[in-house]
Amino acid sequence: STLLRVLAGQLAARSGQVQRHAPLALLDQQLLGLAGEQSILDAVRAANPAADAGELRTRLALLGLDAQRVQRPASSLSDGERVKGALASVLYADPAPQLLLLDEPGNALDLAALQALEELLAAWPGALLMVSHDTHLLQALRPTQVLQVGDAGWQWRDAL
Repeated sequence: STLLRVLAGQLAARSGQVQRHAPLALLDQQLLGLAGEQSILDAVRAANPAADAGELRTRLALLGLDAQRVQRPASSLSDGERVKGALASVLYADPAPQLLLLDEPGNALDLAALQALEELLAAWPGALLMVSHDTHLLQALRPTQVLQVGDAGWQWRDAL
């Protein structure tokens, strides 16, 4: 979580410097991108003001967010609904980020939502950097490299 916040520019690095060469978006565990009274639909519209409202509603419905839920304040939604909404505001943004920093994106999601998340992320055309304890989700996304901590410290592995 801390590494992702440093990479996103929310925290300063203790030493060295971080250079960002592409637009990025961070979806953190606290879902700070969704303000308490802001609706999911408003958050997605703000991320993509030129998009057709009907198209956005359809995309949100595919994530299991019905017409009523997308208009309610984010603070009144379940954690899983807020995760879906925060993810939608990042994935459907225009311009879309080229790098997604995801901190435990599968937390609080039911099985159907996890499957939708896997499909969305597998189809994502940009790069992903994800922190997760969910090995099934990680394997489903077929990462090219994995940074893993163990007794010997942090080590890169080619794949899961």
